[in-house]
Amino acid sequence: MKKTIAIIGVGGKMGRWFANYFQENGYEVSGYDSENQINIKNIIPANSLVSAVLNADYVLLCTPTRRTPEIIRLIAKEMKRGSYLIEISSQKSKTAAALAKMPSKVYPICIHPMFGPGAKNVKGQHIISIPIKDAKKELSVTKALFPGANFVTIDAIEHDKKIAVILGLTHLINVVF
Repeated sequence: MKKTIAIIGVGGKMGRWFANYFQENGYEVSGYDSENQINIKNIIPANSLVSAVLNADYVLLCTPTRRTPEIIRLIAKEMKRGSYLIEISSQKSKTAAALAKMPSKVYPICIHPMFGPGAKNVKGQHIISIPIKDAKKELSVTKALFPGANFVTIDAIEHDKKIAVILGLTHLINVVF
């Protein structure tokens, strides 16, 4: 039986990238997006946020960072027992806190892919893993989902500090030019 993944925010650039990635890797992909049309071949469109997550083995949030904690609170209680809620936002403090408060029937995966929608594949790409409840299990599941990627594990506070410096430097370089 095929594993199923629901992608929330599937109409955005990263949502589309992950939809294609998981389709190519044998998953049945459904999607929901409140802001964009879903025009991706072989994606099963969901009628609502809740209907998207009810029966999925994995739910991947490709949502705006500011809305991610709220979406976690809305959908976690609706997800099936033993499923995984994966989020990829670029700020982790509030998101990690929301994941930590989820019902125990759902497993959190908190990652930050250090690549964008222009990546050809996941091989050799860097992914930051932020432990929430069971660091070893969460990293093991993430490695299975993204074989060939390189992984680094850091906590949410340290992640946010490092990403702020990285983004600040990028912004400074752009100002200089």
